Amino acid sequence: MEVEFLTGSAVERALGRLIRDYDEFHWAVAWGTSTSLAEKLLSRPSKIRAVTFGLAFAQTDPNLIDSLVRVEGSYVVTEFPKGTYHPKVYGFRSGKRAAAIIGSANFTLGGLGKNHEASVLVTGSADDSVLADIFSFTARSAKLGESVTRELAQRYRVSWKLTARKPRLPRNPLNEVPLPNLKGLTSPLVDMDWAGYVGAVRRSSYHDADESLELLRIAQTWLSAARSFHELSLLQRKALGGVIGQWEKAGDDELNRDWGWFGSMSGAGDFKNRISENDRSLARAVDSIPQKGDVTKEHFDRFVRLFINAFANSHRVGGVPTASRLLAMKRPDVFLCISNPNIDAAASEMGFAKSTLTLDNYWERVVEVIRASDWYNTDKPETDEGQLWECRAAMLDAIFYRPKTA
Repeated sequence: MEVEFLTGSAVERALGRLIRDYDEFHWAVAWGTSTSLAEKLLSRPSKIRAVTFGLAFAQTDPNLIDSLVRVEGSYVVTEFPKGTYHPKVYGFRSGKRAAAIIGSANFTLGGLGKNHEASVLVTGSADDSVLADIFSFTARSAKLGESVTRELAQRYRVSWKLTARKPRLPRNPLNEVPLPNLKGLTSPLVDMDWAGYVGAVRRSSYHDADESLELLRIAQTWLSAARSFHELSLLQRKALGGVIGQWEKAGDDELNRDWGWFGSMSGAGDFKNRISENDRSLARAVDSIPQKGDVTKEHFDRFVRLFINAFANSHRVGGVPTASRLLAMKRPDVFLCISNPNIDAAASEMGFAKSTLTLDNYWERVVEVIRASDWYNTDKPETDEGQLWECRAAMLDAIFYRPKTA
């Protein structure tokens, strides 16, 4: 048995030679990147016996994972319960001939040349105890993983994109993309850029974008000036709830506009009563959403609990339309009002069945899809588009709105 010490690009050169010269590949590697060497590996799929990459912290290239779909003998480790899947072992075998590279080098651009790495190349017989132990290790590593399906590759690509925006990378990035959310998180809406979003809003046949933004500006002014939703006037609360009557707007410039935009709730009698009665639980629900800063799932869950409490003695409980109407008025940068005229387009674009949307899954199916979108994650423009950016979630209504015909 021979041992050779390798550093720098010598690891890449050795891997290239071993890929060419040996009949079987037995690898266990923490992270990988789609490179020319990866192309050499994948151009010999019949040689792959057990090649396993890890996905921890989304450090593996999604292009590499895409290329492993339905490649027999290739696996990915999505979870390692006691820590992190972190090996760098490259085993090769042809009959009794065997070789392995073991060290610090991942199958990445950094690991194979840019970084300060150290490895050893061991060559000898497959019966040598060290090499036999290496092949046993790669076999056990493969059992930790799972085959790469198209669905898994899609989930990983989305999670890789999402985790790149997070300050703390998750150990298992697939947890960021629950399977029921996959369709929404891979929709064209998510890939739309800011210019495409602005164009779609401006092309709306039913929203005047400037007047819609002015309505949201007024709503934000009212909410910022009051310590609580409970302190707003009756007509302000009705306007924000989308239940104000035409005659109630007369003589007031701020009230005298189309408050039916972003969801008219005029037919929601029990909700209208809660607004008129200045229900304390309803006010606390609105107040639980911060006026500025990050809005979390915990904020939303508290809102839902208080909102439902407001209807404890009502014949009907408020649902997604009425709740999301208030949410969109409070934080138009986070929430979209989903109501009858826009639910068909919203469901189609966000990847959910409209009959299944509830307050229990609104955050996952609506908010998380919005937050995953490229247009949503652009920096605030230093132009007159800045106000649209501040209301970009609620203004999806301009894109989705389709009036119902009798």
